[in-house]
Amino acid sequence: MAAWSRSGATVELLTVLGCDPQSDAPAGGWDRRGGFLTEGDSARARREEDRRACAVLGVTPVWLPFGSVDYERHGDEEDVRSAVGEALADADAALFPGFPLTHPDHEWLVLTLADGRFACRRPGFYAEQPYAQRLARAPELPAWVAEALGERPSFGAIRASLRDRFAKSRAIRRYRSQLPLLGMRRSVRRGPHVLALHTEWVAWAAV
Repeated sequence: MAAWSRSGATVELLTVLGCDPQSDAPAGGWDRRGGFLTEGDSARARREEDRRACAVLGVTPVWLPFGSVDYERHGDEEDVRSAVGEALADADAALFPGFPLTHPDHEWLVLTLADGRFACRRPGFYAEQPYAQRLARAPELPAWVAEALGERPSFGAIRASLRDRFAKSRAIRRYRSQLPLLGMRRSVRRGPHVLALHTEWVAWAAV
């Protein structure tokens, strides 16, 4: 994202399941372990982390208020497809989670968007970190995603400069509430620097 932004592209980080920052619903399990009391507390704090991380990368954060797996969705699948379609209406391309889709929210979102061929002129899929890194195997797009696309594009490694990797490491560190939950805050083997140095993988669908 930093490289695209530096080249002059307009880059946005869209969080579809950004939760409701005004909600007083009790925090779900993950957020409760992160020290939050309500959905709203978590949503506001994590949006601020997004702002700080995006500022490092030179990109713009955008949030939709749909709930994560621990909360009410605040809408049905059609609402999500419509909102994402509107958000991506002018986008030349968009990247979606693609591997390994072990996080229930990521899988649910991709399943929901697959019905509309991902509401984008040129969809692409990225290997989700740190989940892909910990599997230690080559990424592959799931068969059901390929069926929705009508093809099965292969993942290719993206070359990143040291400047971009340093920016990524700095951006990751802005997510202070999430790093301890992911076992990354003070870990030599699993810290932000390790994730920033790991290979990035993307599979682009045909135009």
